[in-house]
Amino acid sequence: MPFGPQNDIDISTVTNDWGWTLCDTRRYRDNNAGGIASLDPSCQNSDYIMLAGRRTGNNILDVLAATTVLDATTLTGTGGGVTTTSNGAEWYYNPNYSWGFAGIGDTVSKNSCDTAGMNERDRLCWHTVNSSVGGWRSGDNLWLNSSTSFEKLVFVANSVPEPGTLAVLTLAVAGLGLTRRKTRKH
Repeated sequence: MPFGPQNDIDISTVTNDWGWTLCDTRRYRDNNAGGIASLDPSCQNSDYIMLAGRRTGNNILDVLAATTVLDATTLTGTGGGVTTTSNGAEWYYNPNYSWGFAGIGDTVSKNSCDTAGMNERDRLCWHTVNSSVGGWRSGDNLWLNSSTSFEKLVFVANSVPEPGTLAVLTLAVAGLGLTRRKTRKH
């Protein structure tokens, strides 16, 4: 699982190398009213989710971030800077307001989408309110509410280990290589 927001990643890296499945694609102008409930049903029964934005039809994803579905859909309210910190990103979600992420430690200003860090590429925001607009930002590409030039992508996975699990396994394997067996002399 990629840690934190990533930029300029080829979609084949996500699907072929990392093993994620693309389950929903829409233009930024398209509505996401209701948040995760509005997505294709194949997006709704997975353990992990990745949100991404790109120029329409481009193989390079402008920005992406991934985490557990639980953390990506934890209710964070409609205003202020309340987020859920998970897998190197600040996630926010309200099925009737907005859904997105920013870099770890970044301040988020939900108005309704994140309007902080206008020049930062580590942010993504989609409107989930029942309206005619669908998405506001993909990295530092802003004002995308009616855009047909940008797409919103959702990927899912079921067998991605938690980042902490990977770190523990790596340390355990490294530790095994450092231990020596003592032999007894009779």
